[in-house]
Amino acid sequence: MTVVDLSLAVPPESSHQLDQMLELLNPDERAHSTRFRRDEDRRTFITAHALTRLGLSRHHPGISPNEWTFKKGPWGRPEPTNPGIGELRANLSHTREMAAFVVADAVEVGVDVEYVTPDDWIYETIDTVLSTDECTSLLRLDEESRRERFFLYWTLKESYIKARGLGISLPLTKISFAGSNSEGVVLDIEPGVDDNPTGWQFALFHPSPTVRGAVAARTGELDLQSSWPTLR
Repeated sequence: MTVVDLSLAVPPESSHQLDQMLELLNPDERAHSTRFRRDEDRRTFITAHALTRLGLSRHHPGISPNEWTFKKGPWGRPEPTNPGIGELRANLSHTREMAAFVVADAVEVGVDVEYVTPDDWIYETIDTVLSTDECTSLLRLDEESRRERFFLYWTLKESYIKARGLGISLPLTKISFAGSNSEGVVLDIEPGVDDNPTGWQFALFHPSPTVRGAVAARTGELDLQSSWPTLR
């Protein structure tokens, strides 16, 4: 059984709490936080990176949140580099109104959260990001169910891609969750994608009425433990 810790947070309205979180970030992260034009984006960035540092420190209590160091992997994914952490794997995602962070030992993990929008763009772009079977299944649903199913597919696909750490080099249309619904997840991979779909476990979560999320882990059994930590 693989334990994956999922931490969730909502960007605060309080400037005092935001300043407390900002103190956890390193100089580069603080500088980056000043470049956002919209205050909403700045608050989300600070929240997500504070959540990451606090989540890592809960996993390794001997390392303070502001002591974590990172490097970028071959495809740009930040990876913790502190000594003594073993084969630690972690991943971060954020959207409007929510940030999510997962961490586990010695297994590939990924997380995605998405704000469920009523926009029609999801129907105009599905053939470039979804498999043929996924597109077909969407067309059988009414509008409300179709939107919900799209975000189920999309969060699962994003969590899987992020867990593998290969970015957009993976062909999205050859990775399919068409057999999935809220009751269970089925991953199918077409030839040309170097992976075994039976080696993965997934978990779906709905942290708010407007946000959907998914976690992927390369493991036989997944024990997802979620929390809403205090960000200070």
